[in-house]
Amino acid sequence: MEQMTITAKVQIAVSDTDKVLLNETMSVYRDACNYVSDYVFRTHDLKQFSLNKVLYSALREMFGLKS
Repeated sequence: MEQMTITAKVQIAVSDTDKVLLNETMSVYRDACNYVSDYVFRTHDLKQFSLNKVLYSALREMFGLKS
């Protein structure tokens, strides 16, 4: 059986207010990803369970992220 990959480009139309909120959300997400990336770089820990145990609460507190 042959697999086929389909790629779609999507553009989201939002109000100016929503643009600001979306940019803020993406900024917080980026900062949280950088925090995790820095932790992994320093510790070389790539185990999902271990990362979750160490970082879950910190990410929620520091970045105001939901579960």
